[in-house]
Amino acid sequence: METLPQILARNVRALPDRPFLIFGERVLSYRDFSRRTARLANLLAARGVGRGDRVGLYLPSIPLMAEGVFASQRLGAIPAPLSAMLREDELAPILSRAGLAAVIAEAATWPVLAPLRARFPELARAFVLGGGTGAEDLEKALALQPETFADPDHALADPAALFFSSGTTGTPKGVLQSHFSHASTLRDMMVAHGSRYGREVYLCAVPLFTNFGLTATLNLCMYTGGTLVLHERWDTGRVLADIGRHRATFFGGTPTMYVYLVEGHDPARHDLSSLRVCITGGAPVPGPVIRRFEAISGVRVAQVYGATETCGQNVIEPVTGLRREGAAGLAVGSSRIAIVDEAGAPLPAGAVGEIVIGGDCMAMGYFGDPAATAAAFTARGWRSGDLGCLDADGFLFVVDRKKDLIIAGGHNIQPLEVESVLYRHPGVALCAVVGLPDAVKGEIPVAVIVARAGTSPAAEAIRAFCREHLAAYKVPRRIEFIDEMPVVAAKIRKRDLVAALREGSLDRFRRPAPAPVAEAGAAAEAEAAGSGGEAKDPRPGR
Repeated sequence: METLPQILARNVRALPDRPFLIFGERVLSYRDFSRRTARLANLLAARGVGRGDRVGLYLPSIPLMAEGVFASQRLGAIPAPLSAMLREDELAPILSRAGLAAVIAEAATWPVLAPLRARFPELARAFVLGGGTGAEDLEKALALQPETFADPDHALADPAALFFSSGTTGTPKGVLQSHFSHASTLRDMMVAHGSRYGREVYLCAVPLFTNFGLTATLNLCMYTGGTLVLHERWDTGRVLADIGRHRATFFGGTPTMYVYLVEGHDPARHDLSSLRVCITGGAPVPGPVIRRFEAISGVRVAQVYGATETCGQNVIEPVTGLRREGAAGLAVGSSRIAIVDEAGAPLPAGAVGEIVIGGDCMAMGYFGDPAATAAAFTARGWRSGDLGCLDADGFLFVVDRKKDLIIAGGHNIQPLEVESVLYRHPGVALCAVVGLPDAVKGEIPVAVIVARAGTSPAAEAIRAFCREHLAAYKVPRRIEFIDEMPVVAAKIRKRDLVAALREGSLDRFRRPAPAPVAEAGAAAEAEAAGSGGEAKDPRPGR
């Protein structure tokens, strides 16, 4: 087994001139990439970053994200990818928890970080691609560094990456992954996909700051000596064109992405014949859409199931042969799947319980949170919080999530985080955020609100307020106003709200408007009768 820096060194020896990363018209070979990461590792070391330090990467899906990951690892530091979609209020608790030694940003993300400098001294050691007030210009600093770096000894037990997930309480948890868990998962995925060393072309339109994009796509490409065609943001036309242009053999995306590809595909302009392996995960998978994509591409789309805590894809639908409708797939490689009851005891085939994932894939735990680590990482494996069952052949069926987590277009949304923002609005007395099924996104966040007495907030004003404090994907797509929240034992019964939203029966939580006071005279009585005796509530969602 090899650590990720060792895998890079192996590819430089075996495939020095093979394109590793294609970004628009820019092409980096394995040799080029090694030199870029050497310069960045030298720069970080010169600024005092050392073994075990965390390096924040507040970047979109650009080559610098990949370079920052491998440069940190070559140094023995721990890369901490941060979603470029996060805003100031969301970044602050992550910075508090991570204790970063340095941060790398770009001109578009630095303005969000800059106001936090007074609270977080590590932002004084910030490198910004494209420049930024109060930060060092990265390219100018890199030009002064040598393009060789003497990698120290790396152990498989060393930390390889620190990802921040939503967690179950709304507080971001740092998932610490090791080189061993990475190497194990990459090995298992390569075998399950039937990858060919030095021949695969991966098209990556999933954000690199996610485990799906970074571990299961970028690192898998590195492990297999492949070429990565990187897209900074989703563009259906460009993705379809680049599959044909670069003869991509691998595409992994959320179900939402497949919806867009099916709708945007034009057989006269788009050639998908090079694809060999397509995978999807991160949200409920709409079967009809996947079948339509399979029909136009001629390649099977395999469902996958895994988590940041288990470093990648632990359950994969077979890419050839037997298929079980509705199943997430079979455990791959060293991964082990168990279904347990509330006490953690294993359940027999067919019984529904909590899904536990074990094996070499397990992360090291939650960074700086031993209590949460002990609760979730057990001797049997990581407790996912998802409900499912195994059939007699070992196929996993995911039934439901125990968590309140909403998964919209592959993005995890913690309702408590959104509710916390809503409660800061002066017009909100009570609120609940729930997920509803959506044909494109899988789920969408919906906010149900009881307005504060004497106020009549508008839905769009609420959304605008949320956009100031939340990433765009977390902003409720729909806002409904009610008069009385269903409460039992001082807790809001979200299941009642979800049922009412699905049935279109939210009116049962709304008080009828008082009938208008009749004016004297028959004309006034007739007018009241003609209006139906009801007053129109002007608030959106009513």
